[in-house]
Amino acid sequence: MKKITAAIFDLDGTLLDSMPYWMSCAEKYLLSSGIEAKPGLSEKLFSMTMKEGADYLRKNYKVTFSDQEIFSGINSILEKAYKEEIPLKNGAESFLSELKAAGSKIALCTNTDRILFFPSLVRLNALKYFDYIFTTSELGMSKSRPETFFKVCKEMESRKEDCWVFEDALYSIKTAFQAGIKTCGIYDETSKADSQQIKAFSTVYCNNYKEVQNYFFA
Repeated sequence: MKKITAAIFDLDGTLLDSMPYWMSCAEKYLLSSGIEAKPGLSEKLFSMTMKEGADYLRKNYKVTFSDQEIFSGINSILEKAYKEEIPLKNGAESFLSELKAAGSKIALCTNTDRILFFPSLVRLNALKYFDYIFTTSELGMSKSRPETFFKVCKEMESRKEDCWVFEDALYSIKTAFQAGIKTCGIYDETSKADSQQIKAFSTVYCNNYKEVQNYFFA
């Protein structure tokens, strides 16, 4: 077994199989207004901010609502999904359970607002695994900045050399790796196009949690 003193997990695409819901929320939002989305909308919006996405919907789909009305409409779709539908990725709970039993400190560090994801962790009975929960909005910091991971390590009272970051997104795993933190890249379908680059910034790269468990606990 490889000792993990502290583990820092991303949430969406890493622990939760939630990215398909994020990818389809704009289409569902338009459909709720009687508008059918054109093919490829989710891919166009994926790298945009919420503000840019709202502007795109107004320009290309004649949506007349304000930014806040669009944000609220999309968030209501996601809130329902987190509360009722979004599952853990296969094998994620088993790995969290083994980490907990091994005495590792476990943190969540996510870009998603707490009001959205928290009901999913309650429903999935997963809160018990986390010693710390951080959101980038509450920290006022981005995972594109190494200071974010340094702060999380400090809050966990762990040296960065003793921490592992588990991530599916290229920009954040690159940040952690270049900051001198060990990284475990987790495959997700939405980041498939970046998989080769993610591997380059991963101490270890795993296609699923069976591979993760085999690496750390075999």
